[in-house]
Amino acid sequence: MITSRGKKGGRQLEEQKILLATDGSKPSLTATKLAVKEAKERDAIIHAITIKEKAPMTPLEKMQEDIAEEKYLKVRSRGAGVAKRYGEQNGIEVKTKEIKSGPVVAAILEYARKIDPELIVLGNAGRSGFERLALGSVAEGVVRNSEYPVMVTRTRNDEYLSDITEIAKELPAPTVEEEMEKEIEKIDVSDTAMADLEIRRQLILAFGTLLAFLVPYFLFGTMTSFFSGLATSELLFGLNTAIIWVLLIFPLGWLTAILFNQYAKEYDKPREG
Repeated sequence: MITSRGKKGGRQLEEQKILLATDGSKPSLTATKLAVKEAKERDAIIHAITIKEKAPMTPLEKMQEDIAEEKYLKVRSRGAGVAKRYGEQNGIEVKTKEIKSGPVVAAILEYARKIDPELIVLGNAGRSGFERLALGSVAEGVVRNSEYPVMVTRTRNDEYLSDITEIAKELPAPTVEEEMEKEIEKIDVSDTAMADLEIRRQLILAFGTLLAFLVPYFLFGTMTSFFSGLATSELLFGLNTAIIWVLLIFPLGWLTAILFNQYAKEYDKPREG
């Protein structure tokens, strides 16, 4: 066990607080047990936080990582939930918090400044980012930059962790499939509807723009095929009808497209409300 005094060590607080950073891995279970032990000695409450860093990882990669980690660490649990239940069994109040994004070290230090703890406790190995990095690197970052004393715990043997491991098994971490389902449930139906509306509007606009160019070409082909006399008759500056029509096709097409775009926007306004 390694303890860093920090820049604000040795304070006496009316309400002692211990900040526990946990990811639910085996090293974090050791940290949880020692945090509860410290809380008993200090008559303190524990703030247990779990940080979910958004890493560029596909579901398949995450599943493979979780399987490998579970095989090595023997347990993957809901860290803050385990801390809360273990604290209750030992008469210690544990407040839990899930932080949705990292970076992990910065998130831990920011939360520490918010609650002003007497001590920060975390494990020395396991998941970090709580995704890809080693928790050892997180521990090092916290120790180097913390204004508060930091306790970095070493993983104990299975016998020492037997009681808290039973709790961890009852509170397994969510699978990749469960997390994906949860994310899908969070999708706002109104956002989906607006996205569908925008796609539909763009399709209508694209079709209208296509027609804006095809119609003049169709009329030009019809004129030269069935009204050749009209096509060759001079209209302006010695230019015949066919040449003038060709010169006007693109300006007319763009003008029609612009007008159609404005119409499409007005058409969609009632639906956006």
